[in-house]
Amino acid sequence: MYKIEYEVALNDTGRPCVELSKDYEDKPEDKFFAIELARYILQGVFLRNGSELDVEASKELERGIQLLGQIGDEIAMILYENMKLMAETSYIFDNKYHVVVKTIEDRDNIGLTGILQDNKLYFRQEGFKVLVLEGEAKIYELKDGIENENWVEIDGSTNE
Repeated sequence: MYKIEYEVALNDTGRPCVELSKDYEDKPEDKFFAIELARYILQGVFLRNGSELDVEASKELERGIQLLGQIGDEIAMILYENMKLMAETSYIFDNKYHVVVKTIEDRDNIGLTGILQDNKLYFRQEGFKVLVLEGEAKIYELKDGIENENWVEIDGSTNE
């Protein structure tokens, strides 16, 4: 999961501001968070106070919400593609398993829209390996298809 660490500090004029750690790296997921948060706040203001605003202010607020939504959508696509690429890269390294779930039911419920773990977006595909923790931890791999009947228990120690 992505994590943004910050503190509220005072700037040169004494105004509270967000202060990021000294080792902060500029990342798209942080911008996405800021854009989405700003959009949520503006939507909340609009929903609570929209009827009290004059027509021009209401239109401008709607435009701002739409603009932030469009920017957020663009960043979301970048993040989505990056998460897919990170998962695809893990197949190259022939990991013992790709994701961890608690139960067989959780494994079987991994949908066609994928599963997000460790900032990687995995999809059902042949070669996809899942560590199921219930009982004796076992690793299953999709072979000869992507349906639940295609899960095959594979040999291999779960100790990495």
